[in-house]
Amino acid sequence: MASPAPKASREDTTPFLLQLFYRTGALHRPDEFESQSLPPHIYVHTWSDCTLKELALDLAATKPSAFPSPSAGCRLVFQLVFPDLRNTDAVANSPPRFGVKDLGSVVIGDDSRSDTLENTSLDATAKDTDDKHKTLSSARFVVGDYITCAILPPLPDGSVAPASSVRREQTSSGHERGKDSLGRGGFKGSRSGWRDEVGGDFPMGEWRRGESLPYAPGGRSKGKGRW
Repeated sequence: MASPAPKASREDTTPFLLQLFYRTGALHRPDEFESQSLPPHIYVHTWSDCTLKELALDLAATKPSAFPSPSAGCRLVFQLVFPDLRNTDAVANSPPRFGVKDLGSVVIGDDSRSDTLENTSLDATAKDTDDKHKTLSSARFVVGDYITCAILPPLPDGSVAPASSVRREQTSSGHERGKDSLGRGGFKGSRSGWRDEVGGDFPMGEWRRGESLPYAPGGRSKGKGRW
């Protein structure tokens, strides 16, 4: 029986440029990415096996001013932001629309008992989560997508803020997006069901760009657009 092909190492793979957006206390609205003037962000050269832990460390090292001091106990809540290409041809020269998907969160810990970011490490303090090991590839990330994160400082009593406390604002049109894991579904989503939360009926599950979308309930076609 043939052995599986060896996994390509980062030394043998060309990195790509990722835009990582950040904000304190709240996630970005999808419509904020429709403007030519994008929210504050950093650039990260990375690979498809990059984890949420690595992204958090990159942000902490590049933008320490975005974190309170000390930074231990800050939770970073991540989302994937991707273009919704299904209706791009509906209106000529219309700006792209975006969908979002929750990726998880990580917590900055202080194993060295130091207040400096250089000496902090990441620890998913909640025992029911292992989000720090999730990768871009497992999130169905495609080069050109965005990653955004909300920085949640520790609570007044020093405890870690729960991920559920992150603010999710409505879009400028009053239509809320990103309530749950949208678009391409969760890390282990199924190819079933529809969700009417991102600009109309939207298929749940792990859908890749270029796949033919199914017919919605009631026989209504969702069109043949790519996303």
